[in-house]
Amino acid sequence: MLKPDSLDPLFSLLQEMTLVQREDSAFQPSAQMRRLEKAILCGYLATMALLLSAAWGRHAWPSQKLAASVSPLYTVMLLFGLAYLLTATFNVGHLLWRHRRQRFPGLLARIKLDIQADADFLTQLGSYDKATLEYALLQYRHRWDIFDGRVGLLTGDLRKLGLFPALTASAMAASTLLKYDSNMYLWMPLILAACFYLVAFHAHGRRERPQQVVDLLDYAVRHAKVEAETGRASRRRVGTSRIRAARVPQTTGSSAPAMVG
Repeated sequence: MLKPDSLDPLFSLLQEMTLVQREDSAFQPSAQMRRLEKAILCGYLATMALLLSAAWGRHAWPSQKLAASVSPLYTVMLLFGLAYLLTATFNVGHLLWRHRRQRFPGLLARIKLDIQADADFLTQLGSYDKATLEYALLQYRHRWDIFDGRVGLLTGDLRKLGLFPALTASAMAASTLLKYDSNMYLWMPLILAACFYLVAFHAHGRRERPQQVVDLLDYAVRHAKVEAETGRASRRRVGTSRIRAARVPQTTGSSAPAMVG
């Protein structure tokens, strides 16, 4: 049965499992390249915000100066996007070249790290009974499924669409709006969609570890079930042995007296 007293310690353990940070420095870009990526991404977002403000100001207060600023801002935003793509490609290529003599070096190193680090968590999960683990798995999976559903309602299934195809479609739509000098209200959904694509990409990246925790919980539940069945089978064998022993007639040390003819 469910043990309410063990729910708080189990939640603390799940929280630690979810928020744990593991980084292998051998398969990470240098600190300078990581800072460069963040700077380019911040520049892209800032330029997008300025472009939105300029497009809104051009229609709210029509002026030649504001109208002329839209096209340069759009160009700068595309340049930031291209720079981020080139930087990310360079980092990946540099890591692949550095470990070119190994096959799947980053993936195998990550697997080894997870196997060693998650073994302690599984040991701690093994101290809880099956009913408590199943209840925790139900609640944990339910909340993360709700989170995924809400993100999907805003951006669609980004796993199937992909981030760069989504941003490319947004750029093409923006180019069409600029070409025909469309109303500013048509720009709002487009810019919001591009922003939500970036937010959804970040959210999906944060979802990887919780999904691994769900798999670990599922493993712990199945392992607890096997232990329970083994314990019941052992008790059955002990009980059967005792019954058989009780049915066997006991013999004494002295033999029965012989009959005299």
